[in-house]
Amino acid sequence: MRSPQVLSKGHHIAILRDDHLTIERQRIITTVPLAAVEEVRRTGATSLTLVLTDGATHPLPEGNAYSASAFHAAVTEALPERRDPAGSALVTTEDGPAWIPRWVVWLGVMGFLGASTAYVWLTGAAHGPGMGLAAFAAVPALLVGGLGVAGVVRSAVDRALLARRGVTVVATRAYYPNGKRASHYRFTDVSGNELTTHYGSGRVTDEIHVVYDPEAPSHRHAASEPAYVTVVKHALGLLALGGILALGLWGALAPYL
Repeated sequence: MRSPQVLSKGHHIAILRDDHLTIERQRIITTVPLAAVEEVRRTGATSLTLVLTDGATHPLPEGNAYSASAFHAAVTEALPERRDPAGSALVTTEDGPAWIPRWVVWLGVMGFLGASTAYVWLTGAAHGPGMGLAAFAAVPALLVGGLGVAGVVRSAVDRALLARRGVTVVATRAYYPNGKRASHYRFTDVSGNELTTHYGSGRVTDEIHVVYDPEAPSHRHAASEPAYVTVVKHALGLLALGGILALGLWGALAPYL
């Protein structure tokens, strides 16, 4: 089976699937059935425009010349012989998942590194090399401990929601086309959507029980397990990561206490 063709530039992405195109731009996902497409028109060496059967147009991402040519050929080849004149009436639009712009992520990372470096240097200069070394060790401890504690708390909240409104199904082991056993499992929610989970990837069984949130099945699901196992796992994780966070706080504050 041919892999879906992708044309992308930044956060503007077009994906050609079996019988439709999906266009993602600024958290908006537009699904265009191929039966509603009249043609893919080249408007430049790297630019393409999707023309629907009712004359409406949708600009596609501007890749390089090679990717634009490949995408143009793939879509043209996939277009069905019989088209639907309804065009835009067949197009659906929905909000995609929230995302953080890449520049914001990099700005946050650079800001954190800059602030950490300044803090360590000032601490060492004011309180001596020993305290500077303690401050240097405190930075990764604060980062690991803080993110870890936040992750454990979020997991605990998800487990509480699953215990209150979760639906349990049987997930089956996935296999690759060559017959090799995969490390993940697949299950289907009540809407018929096939989902993948890596929970239970270390198990050897071909089936596991998975509980998912019917309001967000792809984002909130987990392998079913006894309540005491969940409590012990989260308590141990919170204890270990909370200890790391406490050590990081001590290393950061000790020079000034």
